[in-house]
Amino acid sequence: MRKNSIKNTRVNAEVQRELSNILRGGIKDPRVAPMTSVVAVEVAPDLKTCKAYISVLGDEKAQQDTLKGLQSAEGYIRRELARTVNMRNTPEIRFILDQSIEYGVNISRKIEEVTGMELKINMTIILEDILKDKRRVALGGHVRPDGDCVGSCMGLYLYLKEQFPHIHTDVCLEEVPEAYRMISGTEEVKTQIPESIEPYDLFICLDCGDTKRLGFAEPLFEAAAETLCIDHHISNEAFADHNYIVPDASSTSELVFRLIDKEKISKEAAEALYMGIVHDTGVFQYSCTSPETMEIAAELMRKGINGSEIIDKTYYEKTYIQNQILGRALLESMLIMDKRCIVSVIRQRSMRFFQAQPSDLEGIVSQLRQTKGVEVAIFLHEIEPQKFKVSLRSKGMVDVSVIAKHFGGGGHVRAAGVMMSGSSHDVINNITARIALQLDHSGKPEDK
Repeated sequence: MRKNSIKNTRVNAEVQRELSNILRGGIKDPRVAPMTSVVAVEVAPDLKTCKAYISVLGDEKAQQDTLKGLQSAEGYIRRELARTVNMRNTPEIRFILDQSIEYGVNISRKIEEVTGMELKINMTIILEDILKDKRRVALGGHVRPDGDCVGSCMGLYLYLKEQFPHIHTDVCLEEVPEAYRMISGTEEVKTQIPESIEPYDLFICLDCGDTKRLGFAEPLFEAAAETLCIDHHISNEAFADHNYIVPDASSTSELVFRLIDKEKISKEAAEALYMGIVHDTGVFQYSCTSPETMEIAAELMRKGINGSEIIDKTYYEKTYIQNQILGRALLESMLIMDKRCIVSVIRQRSMRFFQAQPSDLEGIVSQLRQTKGVEVAIFLHEIEPQKFKVSLRSKGMVDVSVIAKHFGGGGHVRAAGVMMSGSSHDVINNITARIALQLDHSGKPEDK
């Protein structure tokens, strides 16, 4: 019997995610039931074997037929796994039927995905339980907040203010970028800790992979009587008292939508959540965009929001300064590693020359990633002498979250970041050495 664990390893999470993707789109065997869900994975430490626990909605015959179909397709599944997950070995996979109640939510989501049924199995009850008897709640996200960080924090903040007015709720974030200030309530965000403040009953951490990324709000998190983390970063190690971490979700804003009662979402809260989803999916272009993501976006649009205005004002529209600094980054970029990587560096002197703020750099690394033939984009922003904020983007062949985590950062398979010290040449050399390890194996699935 599988032993439950609060913290899944990175490898288990990656393999579970990719197996789920393969089952959704690549298994043509008619014996495999359409409502089959990978609920847990155990990869052996030596990476030679893997137990994949599945739930199948159907009678015993459907369950047994599904097991037979999956075992017949093991060769195809292993090849696909080798192509998408960076491991030195591709394990032999043993599919095991798991009928435990604890995975009922996974099955309910699968039913919704396949049949569109509206089941009353959701996370609202859990959120209400956590909020029970709370008087003071704080919400916080990562330093240099981006669209999903602001969207998820403000979406939940507005929902709590509207549905739980008896709870005093604060949002603690660094300064919200000007483009996101069209979202209601951003003028109420606290950007520093008051000199004397009573500890919060609950601190909800959103879109943040570890406590250090909370910046000035970290002491508030540590002092809170209870903590909750809502996140989709694969590098998140479940550091709060309660953790709702789904690495294959498009965004933290999508997870907030799942947690709250969608019938009670106001237009203002919907605007915030929609913005968050738009930014972390690249306007629904990135691979993290699932059918469920599109359905959630549609639900939010039905609240009466102006989706095209949110996209234009917060994602595409750039100030003159932003266009200037983007132009400098593109002009001074370099192709390296046989043109498989592109790198650009913006130094403090350029920031001063253009009178740019760190928020003005958002989107540069994604633009670099669009370069034809490039697999990985690397963007360095000099924070102070010999210290850089490194942003990494991948087209899929390289798992940049592994690279970022190696140097103390984190993120997602195709989008990650890390702070690094040293000269720009040292930082680039260290990063590209880790990229090379993955690119060298990209054509050799058996070595993964």
